Amino acid sequence: MNIVVRTYSGRTVVRPDTTWKRLSEDLFLPDSVRKLSYTPVLFAHISRAGRAVGRHFAGRYYDSFNYGILLYPEDWIDGSPEGFAAASCLNHTSMLSEPLRPMEELGGQLEIHLDHQPDYSVQGHSRGLIEQALCEATQILFVRRGDLVAIELAPRKLFWDRDMHKGPFSIQATYAAETLLDFQIIPE
Repeated sequence: MNIVVRTYSGRTVVRPDTTWKRLSEDLFLPDSVRKLSYTPVLFAHISRAGRAVGRHFAGRYYDSFNYGILLYPEDWIDGSPEGFAAASCLNHTSMLSEPLRPMEELGGQLEIHLDHQPDYSVQGHSRGLIEQALCEATQILFVRRGDLVAIELAPRKLFWDRDMHKGPFSIQATYAAETLLDFQIIPE
């Protein structure tokens, strides 16, 4: 299982399944991570394998969705291709909520709070956003049943710095007034 990510800038990258943190558990950061950024994502579950999926048929390739956030160790992103690749592989940094939701529920309001302060809010996404990302991704890679396609909804935002935040830092996400994520970042 892979997490196919359409970045906010429109590129397609893949995160390994080891980055997926399925439960809203605390994240213990290794000493090598000094700064963290995040971006909210809408993601869909791939229910059918495919390559070069046409827009007209894209709706047949996914069956459910949810929201989450992707974390990036920002200090690892040094401008080199290796830096972004390494930042995309850090374990437990794809906070993607379960259970998945039926497509009929798409369109509610997503809210993200950082240390109990509102930081991001958006309402009303459509299937078209998922289908566009799926079509673009399958032009360059093969998606398998069980993969996830995640669409970044905003540019990465630096929100945590080890030098400024000595203790735990909390993140909460809600969708349609229901808690999706509620965890703490705990520096080791």
